[in-house]
Amino acid sequence: MFMIREILSYCIISAVCLLGMAVLYAPVCFLLRNWVPPAKQIAYFMFGACVIIVLAATVIVGASKTAAADRSLNLVPFQVFQETWGMPEPKKIAQTAANVVMFVPLGFMMPVAFRRMRSFGKTALSLALFSFVIEFTQYFTGRSADIDDLMLNTLGGILGYLIFFVVSKLFWKKRPRWTSRDYHRFVRKS
Repeated sequence: MFMIREILSYCIISAVCLLGMAVLYAPVCFLLRNWVPPAKQIAYFMFGACVIIVLAATVIVGASKTAAADRSLNLVPFQVFQETWGMPEPKKIAQTAANVVMFVPLGFMMPVAFRRMRSFGKTALSLALFSFVIEFTQYFTGRSADIDDLMLNTLGGILGYLIFFVVSKLFWKKRPRWTSRDYHRFVRKS
């Protein structure tokens, strides 16, 4: 029950932030409507909002000016499942789940917003690099940097990409590809 309550609180905070950003972005969307299609604007907005929420949750909130000796660095994979770090088991499970869930929207929205990111490899690598930058930054802002967080964030991004892949296969029609023969037939008819 604790884990559900903890993750639900993250989701509620994210939804409130998203709503606030949408209200602030609405005038910009209105002004750009003639230059950028609204569907593309929404995709860009959602991706940007996801990035901002992840950065706020991982880098900005909880950053402190601690001494270098107080910072922690874990480079041993899967230590999150072995150590308690003085954290009760439900809290540890909630943190682990949050690390995965937090990157699912990014894994989904990245290929929606950016056509060049529609391959699995590009999306997975980009999100792994983004997670690495977050962990690297966290070390210098007084939080812990953990290889397990990097792996769990990347797993969440991959799950988001898989959701994108399934949704795109189910709902988006592929446009027929034109061959040179089709082009020449079209030109002769015109």
